[in-house]
Amino acid sequence: MTKLCIHIYQYFRSHRVTFWSMMVGVFLFCGYFASQIHLEEDLNKLFPVSRNEDGSTKLAFANLRIKDKTFLLFEGAEGISAERIAEVCDTFVDSLQARNTIYGEDGQLIDDVFYSLSEDLLPDVVDYFTGHFPAYIDTAFYARIDSMLTIEHMKCQMLQNRRDLTGNLGQMFPELIQMDPIGLRSLLAGQMEYLSKDGAGSYRIVDGHFFVPDSTVCVAFLTPHYSATNTGQGSALFDVLNELVEDFAITFPDVRVSYHGTPASGYYNAAQIKRDLIVTVGGSMLLVLVFLSVCFRNRDTIPLLLLPVLFGALFGLTAMYFLKGQFSLLALGIGAVVLGVAMSYVLHVLTHYKYVGNPEQMLLDQVKPVCLGCLTTIGSFMGLIFIDTALLQDFGLFAAFAIVGTTIFSLVFLPQLFRPGTEQVNHRIFAVIDRINIYPFHKKKLLLAGIGIVTVVCLVSYVVCGTQFDADMHNLGYKAVLTTHSENLLRSKTYVADKQKYFAATGKNMEEAIANLGILSHKLDSLQKIGLVKSYTHSEKIFIPLQIQQERIDAWKRYWTDQRLSSVRRLISETAPQAGLRSEAFQPFFDCVRADYEPDALYEAGIIPQGYLSTLMEQSYDGEYLCFTSVRCANDVVRGKTSDYYRICDAIASVPNLLVLDTYYYTTDTLISMNENFNVLQWVSMLFVFVVLLFSFHFNLKNTLIGFFPILLSWLIVLGAMVLFGMKFNLINIIISTFIFGIGVDYSIFVMNGLIGREKDTRLLSYHKTAILFSAIILIVTVGSMLFASHPAIRSVGFSTLVGLVSAVVLSYVVQPAIYRWLNRKGGHV
Repeated sequence: MTKLCIHIYQYFRSHRVTFWSMMVGVFLFCGYFASQIHLEEDLNKLFPVSRNEDGSTKLAFANLRIKDKTFLLFEGAEGISAERIAEVCDTFVDSLQARNTIYGEDGQLIDDVFYSLSEDLLPDVVDYFTGHFPAYIDTAFYARIDSMLTIEHMKCQMLQNRRDLTGNLGQMFPELIQMDPIGLRSLLAGQMEYLSKDGAGSYRIVDGHFFVPDSTVCVAFLTPHYSATNTGQGSALFDVLNELVEDFAITFPDVRVSYHGTPASGYYNAAQIKRDLIVTVGGSMLLVLVFLSVCFRNRDTIPLLLLPVLFGALFGLTAMYFLKGQFSLLALGIGAVVLGVAMSYVLHVLTHYKYVGNPEQMLLDQVKPVCLGCLTTIGSFMGLIFIDTALLQDFGLFAAFAIVGTTIFSLVFLPQLFRPGTEQVNHRIFAVIDRINIYPFHKKKLLLAGIGIVTVVCLVSYVVCGTQFDADMHNLGYKAVLTTHSENLLRSKTYVADKQKYFAATGKNMEEAIANLGILSHKLDSLQKIGLVKSYTHSEKIFIPLQIQQERIDAWKRYWTDQRLSSVRRLISETAPQAGLRSEAFQPFFDCVRADYEPDALYEAGIIPQGYLSTLMEQSYDGEYLCFTSVRCANDVVRGKTSDYYRICDAIASVPNLLVLDTYYYTTDTLISMNENFNVLQWVSMLFVFVVLLFSFHFNLKNTLIGFFPILLSWLIVLGAMVLFGMKFNLINIIISTFIFGIGVDYSIFVMNGLIGREKDTRLLSYHKTAILFSAIILIVTVGSMLFASHPAIRSVGFSTLVGLVSAVVLSYVVQPAIYRWLNRKGGHV
């Protein structure tokens, strides 16, 4: 490789047109295809891929509209009437829908806002149920109907019928009473009572709007046009919402508007990640560039430093475009940190050239260690593609290709941009660095003893306790003030600190899903009896399978024999006049009994408002049908595998065609398994690095072990330090562990190259150490700035990364030369 790079340098040096044409052409090629890649902000990329054979678990990760619901809350100040709050709600929704039309049909923000009931809804519902009455009479009720066909009951019922006819019910729906002289409506009311008192039914209707029980908060239910996990496409909606919230805070100060939901959480998480990366990484990189500008006084030093890294990023995105066509934006944000590894190669090339002033000599000294570092680092990152998480796979591929691209540019194109004879450096700073480089750290026994003690303590801690993995994804989420207030407000006003979660029954068609909904309700009923479930919506009471409807209709016809109808006619004739009613007024009852009834799908009748129906059932994008049930359970829903919530989930998930609509539940075990697999892959990567080093050092086992020892040691120190300080790995900082491993490999290789090449050039080790020092400063400042991030996922990478970087530098500067000196003490001093 060294000879090839030198030949390429010599050829391009004498063919400048060819060089510029090729470099500009490659840049344009990569830049064009990198710009064509689709950057996703789908948060499902964070979760492991489901492998269930029946495919049911896969639905928990699907883009279901029920998970996209956003709650809009209108909280009135003390003394504000419900009518005033409802008025503000109407105005807000009108303003939001007006903004929605601006984007046009293809660019709309919302699909639906369910905030009020139509005046025609109740009459339509009454008409529908009177036309399908027998389908909703459970066959178990016929024994109770028998007890109602007595003279005593009919006397009391006729008096009730008279009161109802003169009351609001009679004024609005007199035919309902005429069709029901016996009082069957009380049976149906008892059957439907569950729908109003359980689960999501903790609302009261005021002026057609949904209010919490104390009428201080009005609630609207918004369905975004885009999936909740696609925070990129959905960000425009929350930009509009935030603008409206600010406007209404000024216009209507007596009503506070807030919102929460999965889409809102995804939006604020993505926004905070971007903000943190810009402020922390961007700000620290600016400081680093100023520092490098002071150290390297040439004006073109910073462009020369950034060009290879830019090309590496474009090369990585181009490769991802041809491989997948799309790329996770979150993986790209984390990948920006990995570009620090790539920048270290550029620093080695640039720093070495500053010392020798000859591009060919620089290539002669740097090609082998740079290529070796590139190969081993790629090996450590490529292990991520075997983890069943799209985010890790994207990150691993992008990091590998970005490092390849940066290395190619650094060794092929960058030397052509050097201008021999014009290089300048800040001699004072480099003099300080040179003094650090030549200082015999590796001969200081006290320092070596301290490092040994720290290493032993970390190693023992790791062996005895082992590192822990935090599989609770809730701990990685950013909680915005607005959404936290909204969620706590609604919970305190309705569920009294209980948690509401959704479960589902699935089927190949809606009828099959409704049939399985009965199984789900039976299971939840059993869990409620033992105290695990507090309550749940009994939607199976209104969605009756067509087959059962037909059975009920047949039972209705069999029950009303001529003899029984004659008895009812006689009872009406005897009791109606006593209550001041005409017996012939109840003729609609007999017409109703003799009518022909057919089963009918309520969900297709257009009776239930779409905004509410979408919380009860849905067809997924994959063609599966789901029926939902809202469950109230204890407040520990996300705390531990032994909580009541997880016991409920385990009971439901164990039944075929029943589903827990909680991705965190399904990912907990998978994430733990993924962590175990990652540990195995990390040791496999180390074995790969060891084999590469063995080949590189021409099967010299001694040199291979010296080069490999700091890599292994730095990794063990990180693992032990995390145990000592009570830190846990999670899905985000586990990615950074590959970064720590990769940079440790590079530092070890360059120091080893300098130690071995010391016989030919005593200054080579000092050159490498200078580049390592610059690289360490850049990475420590950049990654250390993440400790000040607001997002817990970004902040979580700081500790392990800083420990890894510091240990990698210390081991490379101190321990590796000490071991090399000790093993070679007979041949001279190092």
